[in-house]
Amino acid sequence: MTSVHLRHVCVPGSGDDQLLADVDLDVEEGTTLAVVSPSAATRAALLRAVAGLERTATGEISFGDDDVSAEDPRGRDVSVVFADHALYPHRDVLDNLTASATVRKGTDTEALAEQVEQVVEQLALSELLDLRPADLTDEQQQRVALGRALVREARLYLFEEPFAAQAERVRPHVRSVVQQWQVERGRTSLVATASVSEALAMADLIAVLHRGRVHQVGTAREVYARPSDLFVASYLGMPPMNLLPGLVHEGRVETPVGTVALSQAQIDGVGDRRTVIVGVRPEHCLDATRGGVDVSGGFDGTTRVDEVEWRGDTQLAFLGFEVEPEVDEALEAIEEFYGFDLFQHFLVVRIDAGGELEAGMSMHVVVPPEHVSLFDAQTGANLAVVD
Repeated sequence: MTSVHLRHVCVPGSGDDQLLADVDLDVEEGTTLAVVSPSAATRAALLRAVAGLERTATGEISFGDDDVSAEDPRGRDVSVVFADHALYPHRDVLDNLTASATVRKGTDTEALAEQVEQVVEQLALSELLDLRPADLTDEQQQRVALGRALVREARLYLFEEPFAAQAERVRPHVRSVVQQWQVERGRTSLVATASVSEALAMADLIAVLHRGRVHQVGTAREVYARPSDLFVASYLGMPPMNLLPGLVHEGRVETPVGTVALSQAQIDGVGDRRTVIVGVRPEHCLDATRGGVDVSGGFDGTTRVDEVEWRGDTQLAFLGFEVEPEVDEALEAIEEFYGFDLFQHFLVVRIDAGGELEAGMSMHVVVPPEHVSLFDAQTGANLAVVD
């Protein structure tokens, strides 16, 4: 096993764009890092650069204390699961499972056989061992590719969209198998995924990239509860964080749908700014319409419910609002800066399915102060989150 360190890594894209732009990352030994980004090309470029399959324009990649920047893929000793599975088409499933492991000198064949037996059982491959990749579904091919990676001993493990082909009902099990296998053996893993929910569920650390740059690295709780900027706030979460334009006045922030009473720590963070962006997640919005909610400070507002979306165990209320044209222009400028859609003209509230909600009714919404984020209206940087 090894730690992984990237310093000022750049990978060129098309034209003047860069797939990776001055990327710094540290992954300690035995850690699973999930890489999330709206761009599949960015996610793939990072894994391919670490594996030695993508030429970097600048920067250094180290495994532990060893600079591997000039090493070819074979010299880096990395086990990779590609998004297209990359199985050997003329070999059966059993041969595909063992192929990568058996080419390494000193492989313990008895130990390998035991590991293959475990993988075959855990990934439901026992009925497929004599088949070739062309006889398998995409879902089955992906499980074979995962099994092949797991039974191989390597310095580092790279997974590109490792569960994308799995049916929704089996995906949690397959993810759990891979996660448990890696944790029990203390392996270092990088997982590139389009699924933010999977990244939050399985990774020790999450790296959030956009336009080739690292916006934030932290634990799932850190990046979710304390996003570094507006992009991270909006990208992580489904539904995404509500982002509301606000005017600062005498220790309060007035938004189109309510007011935030600022704590002293937030007042210090806001400084002399006259405008900020208020962020509250839908699940932190509490329905106080009928009372019974004791919240001091934070966000407080009452407005009309425009639409209700029932989801079985929860329901979403959409509370629309309007803003002045100059505010809209300012929000559009922020979106252009980030190259990402951040704002919507409604507040989303997620509550228990048992609550009686109807379009047209008035809803009183409160959010505890510890769940209110404030962002700079020009740079998008997080200003203050109450501890």
